[in-house]
Amino acid sequence: MESFMGFISNLVDKLPEFLKPWGEEFLLRYFDVQGRTDRATFWKTILVNFIMSFVIGLFGAIPVLGWIITTVYSLAVIVPGVTLIIRRLNDIGKSWPWIFISFVPCVGSLILIVFCCLDSAA
Repeated sequence: MESFMGFISNLVDKLPEFLKPWGEEFLLRYFDVQGRTDRATFWKTILVNFIMSFVIGLFGAIPVLGWIITTVYSLAVIVPGVTLIIRRLNDIGKSWPWIFISFVPCVGSLILIVFCCLDSAA
């Protein structure tokens, strides 16, 4: 496991500067729900993930291979996406169960977005 994390850390070090927040938050902290993620890092990571999802989504035009690529990427970012939001909630002083507010129809996701926009707790 340690050699795998060394490989991932090496990979993140070689990423271009604009991809570093994504690499650090998504790859190096894949299962970390105890830490904190500040607002700027959170939104940089979300932006890079959105751009990568869009680019990978372009592969969807390829009949079978495109579907496989987009499905694998989508499944691969579920866990780090949830842990990223949990770390952001930790940073604003909310506990992890607040993530379930996103299941409230119409307003739940909006409330979670507002929480993610709040400044860090002291």
